[in-house]
Amino acid sequence: MLNLTKFFMKNGLIVVFVLMCGLVGITSNAYSAGGDTASFNIRGYLRAMPSVMINREFTHADFSNMVHNRLNTRWSLPLGLSLVAEGRNRLLFNELLEDFPTMADFMDYDDGLLDLTWVWLSQGGWLGTSQIDRLFLDWQQSNWRVRVGRQRINWGLNFVSNPNDLFNTYSFFDFDYPERPGADAVRIQYFTGGLSRIEVAYNPSRYARQSVAALLYGTNLFNYDFQVIAGYFRHRAALGIGWAGSIGGAGFKGEATWFYHIENLPQRRRANLVAAIGFDYMFANGTFVIAEFLYNGGFTPAGGNIFMLTEPMRPDNIMFSEFALTLSASHAFSPVVNGGLSIMALPDQETVFFSPNMKYSLARNFDLEIVSQIFIGGQNTLFYQAGSSWFVALQFSF
Repeated sequence: MLNLTKFFMKNGLIVVFVLMCGLVGITSNAYSAGGDTASFNIRGYLRAMPSVMINREFTHADFSNMVHNRLNTRWSLPLGLSLVAEGRNRLLFNELLEDFPTMADFMDYDDGLLDLTWVWLSQGGWLGTSQIDRLFLDWQQSNWRVRVGRQRINWGLNFVSNPNDLFNTYSFFDFDYPERPGADAVRIQYFTGGLSRIEVAYNPSRYARQSVAALLYGTNLFNYDFQVIAGYFRHRAALGIGWAGSIGGAGFKGEATWFYHIENLPQRRRANLVAAIGFDYMFANGTFVIAEFLYNGGFTPAGGNIFMLTEPMRPDNIMFSEFALTLSASHAFSPVVNGGLSIMALPDQETVFFSPNMKYSLARNFDLEIVSQIFIGGQNTLFYQAGSSWFVALQFSF
C-alpha cells in the first residue's frame, strides 16, 4: 500500500539536501574569493515506457507500464568543491507483480552503507520506488581529486562485461538505467602525469567482510592505456589488469581479475578468474560494431525470477553463464534516427539473447525509443521464463 509518511520522509532527505546546498551555493557566490563564483545546475528527464511481455510459446502476453523520472543536481563551489545529488523515481504497473509478493522487499533493498532506496507504493500490480544513486562531495585541486559519498567508480574498460569494476558492476540487460548504480565510497586520485594516475578507493559495508578496498595504477605505454589493480573484495583478494588500445584501426580492449578467498572453506572453489576481451570498429558509413568474449570463472547457477535479469551481479560472478559472446552494431540512418542490434550467446546455458532497438529524435529534447529483448533456449535456466519483451519509451529531457 501507499505509505505517504515514509514517502515524504525519505524524499525530504532530497529536499533538505537541495535546499542546504542551494543556500551554500548562493552564499559562496556572494562571498567567493579570488573571483571564483558558485553555480547551480539541474537537469533530468521524464520517461514513459509501456511494454508487453510474451511467453516463449507466444500464447500469453502481460502488459506493463512504467513512468521514470530522474533528477540530477550539481553545485559548483569555490576552492574546487562540488556537491552532487542525483536520483530517480519509478512508478510501475505489471500484473506479474501480484505473483511475486516479495518483489517490494526485493526492490526496497539497498546494498550501500546508507539506505537511500525505498518502496513507497506496493499494492496489487502497482509498485512505486525511489532511489538516490549519487550523493557526494567532490574536491579537485592541482593533480589531486577526492570524492566522498555515493558515487560511481568506473574502472571497467569493456563495453559489456567489466571484471575490473570492483565497485560498480551493472546489468547489460537493464537498458533503462544508463546512469548505472553508485557505491558509498571514498575515492582519492592523484594524476602523476598527463596519461598516468594512482587511485585508492574504499567502499565500507554494514558488515566488514563485505567491504571493498582497492588500489589502481594507470599509465600509457606504446599508445595503450594500461591499468593494474590490487585490493580486497568482500573477503577475497583481487588482482586485476586491463588495457585499451587499437590494432589496425580497430579498438582492442581487455580486462581480467583473479579472485582468491581469504578463508579456505570445504566444498568451495578458492580461486577463480573472470576475463573479457573485445574489439570495436567504426566503418566509413558510420556503422559502429563491437565484439566481446567473456570467461566467467566464478559462475554459479542463479535461481530467482526474471526481474533478477536487470540486477547487477558481482565482478567475481559477472554473468548468468560461464561463457558469453556478444556482438553489437549501431548505425545512424539520419541525424535524427539511430538503430542497432545486440546479440549475446551463452553457449553453456544454450541461450541466445537478441535486442534490436531504434531511437528517433522527435524534437530537441523529445525522444522516442523502441527496444525489444528476446531470449531463446535456456531450458531450466533463469532465461527460460523470460520469453520476449517489447518496449516503447517516450522521453522528455530538461
